Amino acid sequence: MKQIIKYKSKLLKGFVLFFFILMFLFPYSSYKGASSGLMLWFLNVLPTLLPFIIVSNLMIRINIAGKISNILYPVFGRLFRVSPNGCYPILIGFLSGLPMGAKSTADLATEGKIDHKEAHFLLSMCNNASPIFIMNYIAINQLKIPRMRLALFVIIYGSSILSAIIYRNYLNHYNKKTQAYSDINIATAGVESKYKSVRFSFDILDKSIMNGFEVVTKIGGYIILFSILAQIINEIGPSFSFYKAILMGILEITTGIDQICKIHMDSNIKIVLVSFIASFGGLSGLAQTKSVLGESRLSIKTYIYVKMLSAIIAMSLSFLYVFLFRT
Repeated sequence: MKQIIKYKSKLLKGFVLFFFILMFLFPYSSYKGASSGLMLWFLNVLPTLLPFIIVSNLMIRINIAGKISNILYPVFGRLFRVSPNGCYPILIGFLSGLPMGAKSTADLATEGKIDHKEAHFLLSMCNNASPIFIMNYIAINQLKIPRMRLALFVIIYGSSILSAIIYRNYLNHYNKKTQAYSDINIATAGVESKYKSVRFSFDILDKSIMNGFEVVTKIGGYIILFSILAQIINEIGPSFSFYKAILMGILEITTGIDQICKIHMDSNIKIVLVSFIASFGGLSGLAQTKSVLGESRLSIKTYIYVKMLSAIIAMSLSFLYVFLFRT
């Protein structure tokens, strides 16, 4: 075990050195990638995500999130078999996408309002590309197929829900010491979450703001680093290479999807590839997710496995869609 850890450490150090050499050999590409990543963060991520994180932090700290969860529980509790507190990350994740789904789940797990088993299920299901990104950027701007906006959304979010349910059933089947989720829900059904009353204070607001800036700054750093790497890859080899586009998509979905849609190939193949990449979320998305887990002790390794399963399911569903409706 120690040998494996030592090997991983050497591998990571080697990659960091290799990345530094690439930046040295391609200074203009590094500058261009850093500039585009910074502008993406400043113009889109910062104004969109920061207020959402601050308000979400505040809602969790003063227990507004718990009341919202209780309102949603009669529907979400039966549909997804989660506890009353687990309904809030579903709402936030489905509305705003990655990484807010992970952030709200991690915050509730840290507060002790959901257990780790439920937190892993929610983390796998609620942390996807946002609906606006899927329906506007991918379907309209890139694929140029407005009529499949809803279908693409259903494919990507449906694959995420299916993969999370498969993961939960796998745990329930092989971990006999852990109660099945159905048993937990029977015990918690109709039971309202009870927390001590917390009043609003500027100290709580200050902590929510500082946490929001910390999280969004980390996300910005990952966006810049992966943008640099994607730009360097883009400069190497042919302009519209199939394998290069796939590699860029695995690294960062925005630039990867853009490259895939520029390649001259059948639109049905593009739909399948884009569904696969968008469902996986890219290594940049994984890094952003890891950055918001904080002190929750949730496993990023488990999350990666489930996202890989989700990507395979999304690819299968998209293939079925193009076979039935676009042939």
